[in-house]
Amino acid sequence: MTTPALTLTREITRTGPRPMRAIMLGCGVVGGGVIDRLPDGIKLVGVLARTPRPGGIAGAPVFTDADAVFALKPDLVIEALPGGRFAEQLLERAVQAGCHVVTANKDVAARRPDLVRRAKSFACSAAVGGGAPVLETVQRLSEAGTALTRVRGVLNGTSNFVLDRLARGETLDSAVQAAQEAGFAEADPSADLDGLDAANKLALIAREAWGVQLNPAEIDTQSISDLPAGAGAKARADGRVLRQVASLSRSPVGVKARVRLEALTLDDPLARTRDEGNCVVLSPERGAVVIVSGKGAGRGPTAASVIGDVTRLLAEVRS
Repeated sequence: MTTPALTLTREITRTGPRPMRAIMLGCGVVGGGVIDRLPDGIKLVGVLARTPRPGGIAGAPVFTDADAVFALKPDLVIEALPGGRFAEQLLERAVQAGCHVVTANKDVAARRPDLVRRAKSFACSAAVGGGAPVLETVQRLSEAGTALTRVRGVLNGTSNFVLDRLARGETLDSAVQAAQEAGFAEADPSADLDGLDAANKLALIAREAWGVQLNPAEIDTQSISDLPAGAGAKARADGRVLRQVASLSRSPVGVKARVRLEALTLDDPLARTRDEGNCVVLSPERGAVVIVSGKGAGRGPTAASVIGDVTRLLAEVRS
């Protein structure tokens, strides 16, 4: 006969911790990649999408109405929408509902520090660097007491991809089209080309490194669209590589940020990035520089970064 103690032990083992109930906002390139990789312990209970899918996705029903998906009372909201005001409204709603939030939305994360402060938890590692763990590395350095004085990086994979093709003599239109076909550029690539995407990422890095809130709209930027014809090919002929370089520097008078197009020497770590690659050089007050690199755009790297945030959240909740 089974003893009561044994019965209780078996019941605990069988049931385990309650899964976190999650909803997915957006099911495009990144959202679909996230759904495919959700870890054990996360139960997807609903997906918000633009078009109905009667068969659901990964066993979860699909909704086109935000009220319906939030009515499921999730513990976790994962956001992978294209951006804009609608995404911002939904993230605000998630925070107000007391949900954990994981997002790849660098625009909202950079402009709305109040949401980050008010949220039960708010993770946005995928917003900077894609597959390159930039924010995670800055956080680890900060926790170790390593003070940064300068950050310099190629933070936008789309611009990198485009500049590589300009160096080969392609036109801007054809280079952008190739980036769109490869899944790196949005239908409207202006945020990438104009440096606005990189400016948002600089604001997030500055917040993580120094607790400083920068307004991305006030960061000095330079647009690839304004490059003279043949500028990329000329840099290549001169033995240099044209890159969109985002930089932060801290001094006693404050933090300076900018996004500029620079013709880099071949021995510069940022010159070695290719296509959608990202690279960030972190310079501390003392000690060696830290270089973080990886793929910065596309379904795989961004989805993997979102999943990293989800996995860390799950571990924290269960600890």
